Amino acid sequence: MVNFNLSNTVLNSEVLIIGLPEHINQLGYISYNNEDITKQIDTYRHHHLISSQLGKISSTLLPLKDSSKRLITVGLGNLKTLDYGALLKAFGNLFQFLKEERVTEADVLFDTLISKKIEQTKVAEVMGLQSEQAVYSFDNYKSDKFAPYQLELNISTNKEDLQRYFINGAIIGQSVNVARDYSNMPPNILTPNYFAEQVTQHFDQTSVKVDIKDGKQLLDEGFGLIHAVGKGSENPPVVITMTYNGGDSEDAPIALVGKGITYDSGGYSIKSKIGMQTMKFDMCGAANVVGMIDAISRLQLPINIVGVIASAENMISSNAMKPDDVLTALNGETVEMLNSDAEGRLVLGDAVFYANQFQPKIILDFATLTGAAVAALGEDKAALFNSNADKEIEEIRVSAKEMDEYAFELPMTQTEQRLIRQSDVADLVNHTNGHGKALFAATFITHFSGSTPHIHFDIAGPATTNKTSYKGPKGPTGSMITTVLNWLR
Repeated sequence: MVNFNLSNTVLNSEVLIIGLPEHINQLGYISYNNEDITKQIDTYRHHHLISSQLGKISSTLLPLKDSSKRLITVGLGNLKTLDYGALLKAFGNLFQFLKEERVTEADVLFDTLISKKIEQTKVAEVMGLQSEQAVYSFDNYKSDKFAPYQLELNISTNKEDLQRYFINGAIIGQSVNVARDYSNMPPNILTPNYFAEQVTQHFDQTSVKVDIKDGKQLLDEGFGLIHAVGKGSENPPVVITMTYNGGDSEDAPIALVGKGITYDSGGYSIKSKIGMQTMKFDMCGAANVVGMIDAISRLQLPINIVGVIASAENMISSNAMKPDDVLTALNGETVEMLNSDAEGRLVLGDAVFYANQFQPKIILDFATLTGAAVAALGEDKAALFNSNADKEIEEIRVSAKEMDEYAFELPMTQTEQRLIRQSDVADLVNHTNGHGKALFAATFITHFSGSTPHIHFDIAGPATTNKTSYKGPKGPTGSMITTVLNWLR
């Protein structure tokens, strides 16, 4: 937890933080408590005691007239190219360094943390974001826990009204971490019902209303695909609906739909023993939707949102769905189920059709769906699929680039439309043995939204990472949260 304290008074911390660009003259006069330290900083740079390399954190002693301070510098590189992504790296490295060094209070000359490409308000927001996102940790189930990290930052700046931008950034970072927390929970604890309870509790006393449909309700109301996926488990499936009304009452909502498979064994189309590891992360799409709605409500965005999570365990038992089964979807169509490990598209089919009943202006669904998307784009890129949303998908691609996330559009064609109907016994089929499996899955899911604008996000790759970076530790990433929030704002 970082507190940002804006102050024009004398700063008295033992630690001083400044930004250091390639060309120090770009900073002009550097003053700390009315003392000119420009020459000292320049001398330190020339002697390589501190570095202007982007993201490089340096630490040394700074003698002053009446005392000495620990000087920590943040390398900013070329200010002309210092964009959002570069700032993420700079501030991420900074906060990780401060946490590692157990720095609990510091003064910040914020006017040295400048960019020629983006406004100081955005710089403040990125700093707030990274103060939470970059130092995330998950030790809930460890006996030996670290004390929560607390940091007081005393911000010296000539700019007015920056406080809310630091706070807004921190809110977004906290929402990313909410999604990470859910994703990290082990599957013996995070069952569909427990997930629903946790979401309900999280939004208690907020502007977000939560409704839960349990397994019996899903069966009674015709959610045949979700029911089929979850019926092999002792823990029945649920549908979680979250509504936030921040816009005008007559405004159509934006629907956010998340795949919430709390564990995916593959069912009778069982995964390999290695392939089954990490399948607790098959609910990252749902977790990220919760994170988005958390941020939307806390930022009080003037829009209406409906969030739908289809949550189930895909397990094996005498009750589990079997290849060759024919299932009836919520929309009344029948589906031949040929591969029980292609369960995500099934739960999303029902969830998307249900979300469409709220008459949204657009549906965005998020799912760790196919290895094919990873094979096509790599592990760090989201695959986007467009159904009647040409304008919106272009805006989101631009937003992803701005937010240092990678997202690329893949096609859906008449080929896939033909393939999802290639069944001798039912209206639709959930699996193809050919190539282009990500395209097939996306076409199957978007079939259930009809003519409503719909963007499908296959985040099988970027939903998790296997290495630590300036955005935080390995594990779940909160993929697309910042992208979607930036687009909505």
